[in-house]
Amino acid sequence: MDDQAGERIASFQKFRGAVKGPLRLRASVPARHREGNRNGYPVIDINEPRMNSEKDFPENSLYTTKYTLWSFLPKVLIEQCRKATSMFFIVVVIITCIPQISPVSPYTSISGLVFILAVSAVREAYEDWLRFRADVKVNNKPFTTIEPGTGQKKRTLSYRIKVGHLVYVDSGSRVPVDMVILATSNASGVAFMETAPLDGETNLKPVKAVAATQGKTLLDIASLRGSIVAEAPNHKLYQFRGSLELEGEPEPISLDEKQLLLMGSFLKNTAWAVGVCIYAGPETKLGLNLKPPPSKFSQLDRKLNKYVFSIFALDMALCTAMTVLNHFFETSDAAVALGIGQKDPPILRSIGLFFSYFALLNYLIPLSLVVTLDCVRFIQAQFITWDAKMTHGDKHCIAKTSNLNDELALVDYIFSDKTGTLTENLMIFKSCSVAGQMYSDGPESGSLQDVVLEADQAVRPKLELFLLAMSVCNSVQVDHDPVTDAVIYKAASPDEEALCNGARTNGVIFLGREGTRLNVDVLGQPKVFELLAEMEFSSDRRRMSVILRAEDGQIILLCKGADSIIMDRLADTESNRDLLGVTSAHLDTFSQQGLRTLLLGYRVLSDEEWLKWRSKWVVASNLIHGREAALETLSDSVERELVLIGATAIEDKLQAGVPHAIQNLRRAGIKVWVITGDKQETAINIGYSSRLLAPHMHVLKINGSSSDETGALLESLIQDYIHARPLSRTHPLAAVVDGKTLSFILADHKECFLSLVRNCVSVICNRVTPLQKAEVVKLVAEGEDAVTLSIGDGGNDVPMIQQAHIGVGIQGREGNQAARAADFAVPQFRHVERLLTVHGRYCLMRNTKIIYYSFYKNIATFMTQIWFSIFSGFSSQTLFDDWVMTAFNMVFTAAPIGFLGMFEKDLVETIISRVRL
Repeated sequence: MDDQAGERIASFQKFRGAVKGPLRLRASVPARHREGNRNGYPVIDINEPRMNSEKDFPENSLYTTKYTLWSFLPKVLIEQCRKATSMFFIVVVIITCIPQISPVSPYTSISGLVFILAVSAVREAYEDWLRFRADVKVNNKPFTTIEPGTGQKKRTLSYRIKVGHLVYVDSGSRVPVDMVILATSNASGVAFMETAPLDGETNLKPVKAVAATQGKTLLDIASLRGSIVAEAPNHKLYQFRGSLELEGEPEPISLDEKQLLLMGSFLKNTAWAVGVCIYAGPETKLGLNLKPPPSKFSQLDRKLNKYVFSIFALDMALCTAMTVLNHFFETSDAAVALGIGQKDPPILRSIGLFFSYFALLNYLIPLSLVVTLDCVRFIQAQFITWDAKMTHGDKHCIAKTSNLNDELALVDYIFSDKTGTLTENLMIFKSCSVAGQMYSDGPESGSLQDVVLEADQAVRPKLELFLLAMSVCNSVQVDHDPVTDAVIYKAASPDEEALCNGARTNGVIFLGREGTRLNVDVLGQPKVFELLAEMEFSSDRRRMSVILRAEDGQIILLCKGADSIIMDRLADTESNRDLLGVTSAHLDTFSQQGLRTLLLGYRVLSDEEWLKWRSKWVVASNLIHGREAALETLSDSVERELVLIGATAIEDKLQAGVPHAIQNLRRAGIKVWVITGDKQETAINIGYSSRLLAPHMHVLKINGSSSDETGALLESLIQDYIHARPLSRTHPLAAVVDGKTLSFILADHKECFLSLVRNCVSVICNRVTPLQKAEVVKLVAEGEDAVTLSIGDGGNDVPMIQQAHIGVGIQGREGNQAARAADFAVPQFRHVERLLTVHGRYCLMRNTKIIYYSFYKNIATFMTQIWFSIFSGFSSQTLFDDWVMTAFNMVFTAAPIGFLGMFEKDLVETIISRVRL
């Protein structure tokens, strides 16, 4: 009996943790846990859960629902009161409850209003329950924590992890909180995190464990004593400042973003990592970049309100006319002779009669319209979900709200993320140019290796050097498949991973690093290179270089970078000039195919040159102030006089159907913007490959270093391209703007920016933060009074999705944050075309007919009451029975218009797909 009772208690606790607990947390998140509302952040005590529990830390839960148990009823009522029909019937109910002036029973009006509100509430509750169920699944996902003092691992549900807890994360697992990393399985303490769900970038970002705790066992870490002082929570993904004080350490240890693992990211390139939770739930970087889901209303709902106000005005005019005519009738000789003249004072009689007619003529506004629309929209949403043509693999489209079905046909602007939304996150080494020869026939499948083996002694060394530069000029980390032991590359840039895979396919395999040793298999021959120096890639440098010592002692610099950068650094020799001319033509060919291009070059250094340069490099590397500038000056000096090797072309593989979908959406009059966190060159290249940009377009690059420079640049572009040369069909405009410039625009130059981009058929915004994405959508929606749709696949896209009139989430590889927060979830970008042009068009046409038909049938039927008034002395006598009037809308005429709203088609889908109406 005790065992059964224990099982029942355990089941109840599990149910309470899965449902009741998160509901309580969702309702109790205080305003002080929002960004900017804290005066300071409490000190975090390590391995002291009791002390931390007494401090003001939120619990680790995130929610995308619109309602809580406590706010559901008032919020639903407030939303219904925003509809003119609901307000109208509330007034009617009040009037019918006054028996002295009401000609109809109040029960008929009350029952109709209650039915309308109940249907709307049930629909809202069902849709929010689906969001809540998805949230509960995420918030109750199990993770591993470390018990203080014992070092034992413990499985803990996500929402029960507290600030100060030690969290253990396995390789490939999602990080449940923002945590300072204390130790990893790697001896160096280095690990990587994939932040695609946060910023949309699939490249790996390095993090490093605190040096004082790296190498300690779980028991040692569980026995640590100390505290962490952290800055107040903020939404900036890559900014963190704090300090760690440990017993036995003489000085505090400085902490920054290099020690911070972010909630929602995935741990890579280490078997495990242990860290201490710094921020939880709504105070994590991910949580602060989320916004509460807004209540969205379609344009059709707003127009319906206008129609209701128009009918209301007609109703008021008829009531006034009937009141005046009744006054004339009851003061006439015939009425006096019949003894039916006025007995009450004229003013009171007129007021009572006016409201009697108001209650009587309320049926001009169809009571069933709101219910019919809600029910039909719900069925339409199911049709969207059941559409077999909007599936990919085992995923299908999900309509998470039915309020916006008809709004889909009215979209003016689409704002799309790039990585994972337009692309598959699969980059492939597609083509190349080496020694003036273009290879575009299958280098991704290894055909270049055959060329190398068959080449003569003049060409083979150049091809081998080209493949070697592809293989080692990078910051790639090498991992191995646990089953097959095959080499797996993990790179900070997807381009580098693609180049390494391309070199491996063609016979040059980068095997990994051992300190400063680079192990490479060159066409079956193992070779070792000593890494002497590495000059990393940055958005400012737009290039990367390594200096290597080969086995024969030769010192060689290998450099790769953007073509415009490398061209300026080539040695001015005849051979370089000739080769550059041919290679430039190949680059143009690659660009027309939408491929991402890089140039490769090399330089041989003498021992004297190397030693002289190295001595300066060592000094610059140890500078406290001005280190970056000194290192860049030295890098610039050695990355000169390069000999051109060739060019690479990488395909950032688009999702199937993306170019066709974008082309058809633009034919439908929809402007498409891409807003991404990637580099500008990456964004532009994907713009060409997706047909967002075309070779005949004028692409305007808007890059400013200050607000004044940005304003002057915008004015200049408007003068040159808008006023002087109006936009034409043959040379349309497109704009590209980076995140830094966008911050100046959003602060000081909104109107000027809108004046320029409203004349552009496409716009690309790169290096944009999640909140900037939302601000751009808001700027266009308000400035252009346009219907906007945002689509993305990562947590970084959630603010943009929630800001737009319609939010669409991709069910991709970057987690479920976007799909959970969206109004619609689709498997791939191409399905947006069908969602808008087919389902959106049908829903708009059907719902419009419902509204027109409902008003027509009620006006045609109940205007007979006005005709009857002529024969009843304008006395507000009703022609119909009370329940007959109510049943006319709710029962007798509900089915025909409902079926019309669900199944009406004015055009078959094949015609819509062909003409894009």
